[in-house]
Amino acid sequence: MTSIKQVLPDMIDIGGAPVTVVFSADGTCYWSERITGNLWEYKDGKYRCVYHFPIPTITGHHETGLLGIALDPKFAKNHFIYCFYSYGDEKAGIKNRVVRLRANGTGLETILDDIPGSRLHNGGIIAFGPDGNLYIGVGVQNEIMKKSQDIKHWGGKVLRIKTDGLIPNDNPFPDSPVYSLGHRNIFGLAFHPKTGKLYISDEGPDENDEINIIEPGGNYGWPIHTGKVNKKGYVDPIASYTPTITPTQSVFVNNDLYFGSYNEGSVHKLTLGGKNYDQVLSDTVVYQGKSFGVIGVFYGPDKHFYVTTPTKILKFEPK
Repeated sequence: MTSIKQVLPDMIDIGGAPVTVVFSADGTCYWSERITGNLWEYKDGKYRCVYHFPIPTITGHHETGLLGIALDPKFAKNHFIYCFYSYGDEKAGIKNRVVRLRANGTGLETILDDIPGSRLHNGGIIAFGPDGNLYIGVGVQNEIMKKSQDIKHWGGKVLRIKTDGLIPNDNPFPDSPVYSLGHRNIFGLAFHPKTGKLYISDEGPDENDEINIIEPGGNYGWPIHTGKVNKKGYVDPIASYTPTITPTQSVFVNNDLYFGSYNEGSVHKLTLGGKNYDQVLSDTVVYQGKSFGVIGVFYGPDKHFYVTTPTKILKFEPK
């Protein structure tokens, strides 16, 4: 097999608020742009807009648009790309949906609709687990934060569905896509390469950003509490951050978890240990950019690291 020397240039300056970067096995790169609603492909030195999503027109600070994308586990055969995007408007209400389409821009299908949305705390990152199911991180706005504890409301949850949108039989709540609850604003999903466990980044209010390991049916506390409290019925994070740093998209490389920090403009490397990899042995900043800048960290088949910022995709070497 021919080695992939480089997937992307050292820097792509695009200005459309890139969010998520994914790579196929042959080195083709796809990324989402939150503000434009464009899904892009980069292959053999050429750019192509795969699809334009009709996202809400909102002025000022907001977290809506085309957000998470993920390649089907059988992408090499079916060429399906899954996308999470916002629709509607602030007057009528903002919602989100997950769709899939082929890499040539055809065959758009809705997989899951009526996902709660809002200007802020919109969540929107998606990822396939080793079980072949799609996991979806959804936020919950402050005005209805208590609904994070309501199983019937999908906000403040990790959702889990099959590739066709149906609910897996072993989900913890019957006939529900809800996989875990008590989250505030999930913006990072990564699966441990050995245990298969899901690790998420959850943004705190004015304290206790969290890195959590997800258990089926687990309650992670919001808005009752944040951080490590050691209370029965709740799952504590493996790491928390005060002052808040806004942890963003994450990726495992070997047994180390790398995640972005929007506030710091940095990338953290968590070296994990213990039988269940639930102990943080060290926490090191391996990339430092401008404050309020890193939306996610990604690792390509070329064995290079990349970050998304509000205007760029950058390649970096960890310190």
